[in-house]
Amino acid sequence: MPTTAAAGSPQQSRGLEEGVTRVNQAANEDYATELAEILELRDVPAPEVARIVRGVESRLAESGEDPVAAFGTPGKYADNFAPRSRMVRFWILIASSVTLASGGTLLLISGVFGLLSPAHRLWGLPAWTRVVLGAAGITLFVALLLAEGVRARRRASGRTV
Repeated sequence: MPTTAAAGSPQQSRGLEEGVTRVNQAANEDYATELAEILELRDVPAPEVARIVRGVESRLAESGEDPVAAFGTPGKYADNFAPRSRMVRFWILIASSVTLASGGTLLLISGVFGLLSPAHRLWGLPAWTRVVLGAAGITLFVALLLAEGVRARRRASGRTV
């Protein structure tokens, strides 16, 4: 019959410590990842994000503390470096993207149907005007996405986390 370690034995406590260490490491990594994402969304430069995250990781490794107990939630800790007011740019991007994409699509489809049948009218605009405005709206939407993609790529290329 195989023998098992008695409760409270050194083997059992070592195994428990290793399990707790693995859980702490996973929690620390999740915290650092979430903090980095929040800081990036708030337009903190990539080198600064890397410096902040390294500082958090080193303190957690030294102290073994729970990240939320040591720093608070990632969002609250990020407020120390980048107030939420920087999120305004993000919400403006979302609102303008939705407006350009949906408005441009509505105008384009309405214009196409207006070209097929003069009975389809929208806001008293001629069909060809709706087609042009719709195409312009969709083009601006795509340009906005490309500009933000280039901006994000530049920001990420300097990241050393």
